Amino acid sequence: MRDIIIIVAVFAIIILLIVVMFMFLKKTVIKINQQSKDYFVDKLKAFDALIAEKEEVLKGLNESIEEKQKELLNQEAEKNNVEAVYLYDEKSIDYQDDQIFKKLKNVENRFNLNSEKLILNFMDKHFKDTTVSKYRKLVEIRGKLGRDFVYRMVSKGPKEQEKNVRELLGDLGSILDDFNKKNKRFSLLQFISYFDKIIMGVDPFVYVYVGNSKENYDHLHEFVKTKVDENIFKGVSIIYKGKLYDYSLK
Repeated sequence: MRDIIIIVAVFAIIILLIVVMFMFLKKTVIKINQQSKDYFVDKLKAFDALIAEKEEVLKGLNESIEEKQKELLNQEAEKNNVEAVYLYDEKSIDYQDDQIFKKLKNVENRFNLNSEKLILNFMDKHFKDTTVSKYRKLVEIRGKLGRDFVYRMVSKGPKEQEKNVRELLGDLGSILDDFNKKNKRFSLLQFISYFDKIIMGVDPFVYVYVGNSKENYDHLHEFVKTKVDENIFKGVSIIYKGKLYDYSLK
């Protein structure tokens, strides 16, 4: 009888130890899971902060472009023998309605460019379609470097991220090699920004910005894309391979 009691006691102790170990492991797993979630959330916050920083940089670039537009307009006006026109009288503080209308009419008369002819001349002088196939390949790869891919790479180290990027690039791995030559340490977000600049540099499309939604010049060429910029009062702005060619008043 005594032996039976000892055996039962031993089993009871073993069961108790198992329960204690189970509770301890469960608590540890919950803690590790929470730490993993916290780590992932922190990484996402850092990613969002980088996106916000890039948006600020882009905003600054847009402001810089607007500041240069007047200078570019004057340069184009000199080339085309067009006199620069201003919508206000610097010598007068009083602005009369009739004066404004006269000046608007003056703008219409002096800044009367043939946008269609201007675009065709631009295409003849600048357009080259030698980068079409490369551009399409790069755009296809860029689609795979989206937000989902970045999220999957958050928990991986720089070397693992670089390995996955190289697999996506395939025979265009030289792009990654060039990036690594310019950067001491691999950064996925910096590489994506670098990749976007490469795409912009080989983009074969000529983007024509107009102020009127009824204007459309897509019919002039298969690689002409018309976009609306409500800030344009007269003329057009052209962006080709990341460069701005401004023939507009804003």
